[in-house]
Amino acid sequence: MDWYQRHIHNLTSVFREAQSRISHFPRPLDDIGNAYADKYNPLDDSDKGKDYICVLLPYWMQEITGISDEQSDRLALANIYGMLYFFILDDVMDSTQIERVKSQLSLASLLQLEMHALFRELFPSESPFWTYYDRYVISWADCVVNEAEADFFIHDPIRTAGKAGPVKISAVGACLLAGCEERIGEVEQSIDLALMTLQMLDDWADWQEDMMEGSYNGLLAMIASETGTPLRSLSKEAVQSQIYVLGCMNRYAEIANRNHDSLMKLGQRIPAIVEYHDYMVSSLRDIAAGIETAKRKALGGGINFFT
Repeated sequence: MDWYQRHIHNLTSVFREAQSRISHFPRPLDDIGNAYADKYNPLDDSDKGKDYICVLLPYWMQEITGISDEQSDRLALANIYGMLYFFILDDVMDSTQIERVKSQLSLASLLQLEMHALFRELFPSESPFWTYYDRYVISWADCVVNEAEADFFIHDPIRTAGKAGPVKISAVGACLLAGCEERIGEVEQSIDLALMTLQMLDDWADWQEDMMEGSYNGLLAMIASETGTPLRSLSKEAVQSQIYVLGCMNRYAEIANRNHDSLMKLGQRIPAIVEYHDYMVSSLRDIAAGIETAKRKALGGGINFFT
């Protein structure tokens, strides 16, 4: 995980700055905001809830654009506020508690203000930056509203990256600050491929919760498509059979592997994105291999299961 370790010093400083600023929000939004920050803190000891690409992307872009440390830090800080803002909106969409929604939306507005203030420091109103920003937010809204009905993972899988699409704005910002706008197209493609694979990992981790809540999930969509079953009609037992008996995780991991092949064909690759994506693909392959190993041991009898 060198793509993480080599930037941990910068990340520590920037994340603490974000937490310090949130601590000055009106009560109780300060405590609620820092609870969200803790939940998604990329510096904690566990992988759960970490959003590496969101907070590290500005530093990964610095490696290929040469933007300054200060510019990278400001883009990273803006991305942290943006990450929390969109995570809160996602929570609000699933919430049924009116009082909680009030505080969440109030907090989201403050985080959006912080994000925009940082971006305005770097990009004047006439900058093409804002056109890209609008595009990514529209893509996010489209994915949130339409991914289930349009069955994105089956019919246009790269569009599943749209829910995390606003993270790309820091990469665009880095290109614009460095005067290399011509790189943006392939930079966008590389990030979309990484975001799609990241969503696949999330969907593997969350499939049971998503099934209970009726949320769209790429793994469940693949199983529904392969079995000819309406997505809403899938049973937990049928999904478990596909995962643990019939080997669907091998096919799922192969989709991520194809994403990596596509990533490697791009002319403007971001080295850290390649490293990060390889890490995610390896994680999916390991999951699939672990399931197959457990299945073989189980079929071989009780003694073999413990060897």
